[in-house]
Amino acid sequence: MHWDIGIDLGTQSVRVATLKNGPSFSAPATLAFREGNRVPICAGEIAQRLAGRACEGVSVVHPLRDGVLENNLYAASLFQWLFRRTDEVSGRRRFGAMITCSPFARPVQREAMLTAAIDAGAAEAALVRSDAASAIGAGLDLNSPEAKLVVDLGAGKITATLFTFGRVAAFGSLPYGMNRIDERIRRILRTDFGYRVGEAASEEIKNTLGSAMPEQAPHDIIMHATGVNLAKRMPANFDVETRPVLDACEDVVAELVRLVTSVVDNAPEELSADLNDAGAVLTGGGAAMAELDRRVGQALGIPCRVADAPQSCAIRGLYRIMEDPDAFAAAILQRQSRQVW
Repeated sequence: MHWDIGIDLGTQSVRVATLKNGPSFSAPATLAFREGNRVPICAGEIAQRLAGRACEGVSVVHPLRDGVLENNLYAASLFQWLFRRTDEVSGRRRFGAMITCSPFARPVQREAMLTAAIDAGAAEAALVRSDAASAIGAGLDLNSPEAKLVVDLGAGKITATLFTFGRVAAFGSLPYGMNRIDERIRRILRTDFGYRVGEAASEEIKNTLGSAMPEQAPHDIIMHATGVNLAKRMPANFDVETRPVLDACEDVVAELVRLVTSVVDNAPEELSADLNDAGAVLTGGGAAMAELDRRVGQALGIPCRVADAPQSCAIRGLYRIMEDPDAFAAAILQRQSRQVW
């Protein structure tokens, strides 16, 4: 099959690559629907700006939640919007779509995602392991017999995978992603300090004050934020200290370290020994957290690095798979073709 378009569908963002031009564009994986209408009124950046600002009767939704498909109608609408926006496949009757998929998605969820892509207009669709695509995009040779450890830190999913000879030797995942830190920051500010902030504000606070090494992070930094004073029911400017943000980060980072450690412990001895030279690679948008590579490296006792442009590793790897699908056949989970009667 000739794969014309590749889609890295994440919880918060979606990235697109075409066989002709490579990685093309990225946009928020967001749709806005009017109540009772199955056709979205807008998608992408405009819909994302409506989050928290939508009027009565308008809802802002994401097709994925915690790394797996939440609603196949949302996914089909998003795929249709992407196909219309991409010149290489817009208006064509037959084209193939390759989509990244969480490795822990259940068969019924995989089937729903394939059906959504075909309903949106693709003649054939295939699902690719998101961790394998991230590893390939990070420059790792998955087809070699030496072990490769990849930790994929997405907004809705966290996985740790040990590859050898193109296959999975050990795998582990958490039932949430790095946006769990944002949720805890919002809860701490609401319950302990009496302020309510939105998703964008909590993410900015995490990126500014968060760190994976709380004992070495500076504690005298104060960030100005804007939210709602719950006592006065009025908008207010307030200061956010470092300590509560570090506490919110530590819970998730500690679980991440335990996950990676268990994956390495359960791997065969020879593969674990390979990691002394190869080390671990962090991919995904969550890999940008300060000192996270040092924290994971110290826990495992091996080198650990953050991939170049970690948030776009999956789409770069997906493009390589599109170019030579036979070389990475083990990374393809499932495929489905449109039924012609």
